[in-house]
Amino acid sequence: MVLLRIYKTAAKIILPTLAFMIILSACAGMEGKKSATSYFDEGALLVKKGKYEEAIKKYKKGLRREPHSAVGYNYMAMAYRYKYEQLRSLKWREKEIEAFKKAIELDPNFYLPYINLGKTYYDMGTFKEAALYFKKGLEIFPEHPSREFIEQMIQEGEKEGS
Repeated sequence: MVLLRIYKTAAKIILPTLAFMIILSACAGMEGKKSATSYFDEGALLVKKGKYEEAIKKYKKGLRREPHSAVGYNYMAMAYRYKYEQLRSLKWREKEIEAFKKAIELDPNFYLPYINLGKTYYDMGTFKEAALYFKKGLEIFPEHPSREFIEQMIQEGEKEGS
């Protein structure tokens, strides 16, 4: 009889704990199966809400899943840009540039980080350097919808260089 009470008491403690552990491990398993794209999409939604630091965390999680994603680094660089614009802290500008350069390193044929990095340098007033990145971006994607505007910025950079 005493042994039966011990088993019942133990079951009341162990079964709920075991159930909780199973649920917890299932949730962790689901988190582990998320794709980099899922994290990038979540980050993009956070950027739209102005939650840049949270977006950066999502992009970093995505990049842990897919560390060679030029797209992921480009997204993260844009979040850094928005964070810089919000705070005007040079640490965010440096991270922005670094992330764009990493995207270019990972995929030299991906035009978007060239255009985005060109815009960064243009905004910083380094028109000559901006022109180099703009040119490369347009070389890869000559049909860019903002081509005329980008070409005007390139001309400014070339004037600076002469």
